[in-house]
Amino acid sequence: MRSSDPVRSSGSLPLSVLDRLSLDVAALHTADSALHLGGLVVLDGEPPSRARLSDHLRRRLDRLPELRHRLAGSAGRPRWEPDHRFEPDRHLYELTGSTDLSAVAAELLRQPLPRDRPLWGLWLVHRAGGGYGLCYRAHHAFQDGAAAVATLELLLGPEELPRPRALAFRPPRPVAWAAVLPEFRPPRRNTWWSALGTPPSQAYAAGFADIDTARLHALGRRVGATVPQLCLALTAEALRAWHPHDWHPGGPGHGRGLRTNLGIGVRDPGDPRPLLGNRVAVAGIDLPCGEPDPARRLDLIGRALDPARLGRLADAHRVILRKLPYRVGRLALARSVDARSTPLSVADLRVRRPLGFDGAPATGVYALPVMVPGQPLFVAWTVHRRRLHVTFLTDTALAGAERLVAGAGGSVRSGGPCGAGSGPRPPSPGRTPRSGPRPSGGPS
Repeated sequence: MRSSDPVRSSGSLPLSVLDRLSLDVAALHTADSALHLGGLVVLDGEPPSRARLSDHLRRRLDRLPELRHRLAGSAGRPRWEPDHRFEPDRHLYELTGSTDLSAVAAELLRQPLPRDRPLWGLWLVHRAGGGYGLCYRAHHAFQDGAAAVATLELLLGPEELPRPRALAFRPPRPVAWAAVLPEFRPPRRNTWWSALGTPPSQAYAAGFADIDTARLHALGRRVGATVPQLCLALTAEALRAWHPHDWHPGGPGHGRGLRTNLGIGVRDPGDPRPLLGNRVAVAGIDLPCGEPDPARRLDLIGRALDPARLGRLADAHRVILRKLPYRVGRLALARSVDARSTPLSVADLRVRRPLGFDGAPATGVYALPVMVPGQPLFVAWTVHRRRLHVTFLTDTALAGAERLVAGAGGSVRSGGPCGAGSGPRPPSPGRTPRSGPRPSGGPS
């Protein structure tokens, strides 16, 4: 029986509103690569030959039909369609790097993704001084963070790994509009954060921090917090240390928070192409940098990450995005990417399978998130092999960004975001997520 939809019957899919808006955001940057995302996998030993990596890629692509789709159609009616000239080697690149991960990331962030083929690539990074890296990157219109992580698992995870798990974290439920509508009020603008006083360069640098998850879990048990809550508390601690005069008593931000975009997955369970397209909306969180009490900061973060709240927002975004006309979304875009209203973004990414290549386990898996135009900071973290890997992606115009990395690691070593000696605390109702959508991906 022939499908009544010629686009779907040919294997093509129209771009969602989020896909199209992601392309619009990319056009606001001086370089389209600012809206690319992915992960850098670091390995020890000698790098494989290009032929060996090409053979591996060809075998794994059989389980990744989404990666064969390219952007096509007109500006008014864009679509994803199978690329009949698809050749895996056109997506395999090589790069000479250094022992400095930040320098490697800076070079990777500049690499283009040609529009004449599917919008993804795999980079073999030859690192001077030993070891190598494998970096997967995709355009944010092509994939969101959760889809990119699932792709990495299929490319570099165990050979027997099946097709990716469903990327919808729970079936959609009826929307409790009375509880949700206040969440959609436009955020207030702020002027007190010093980082917003520097004109952005729209060039970006990455800093990295590694933390033993055993230390984090011990801290979480002591204060009654989950790893995502601790990561946000560490982010707030690092931001306070970066610009202390903003947050201390008498400072312009004392008692105030920074509005933060947290990605939440809104992909439908029955999505026929679960690794294609951007299906991430955002939940607004007021990161309580101006709260002087560390325990109070953690409590506020726990309430913001309440799973019932995130679930309601995901349900509402699914309904809105399914019916939202593109022109209306385009009008709302300026507010959603205004750094004066929402000056930073965060992403919580879970790598659930051990990654490696040719029997060598990965020693690190670092997120390379997108940059929202004008926003000076994006913080993303991944958990892999009992290590938490944190990425601080900052605009290069900002001075002293290296203090963010030192601040995050130092806080854990000194007793954590609740301060040394705070003592055990029972979990509050908003502190232990058991159900609902998991934060995922990045800003839409």
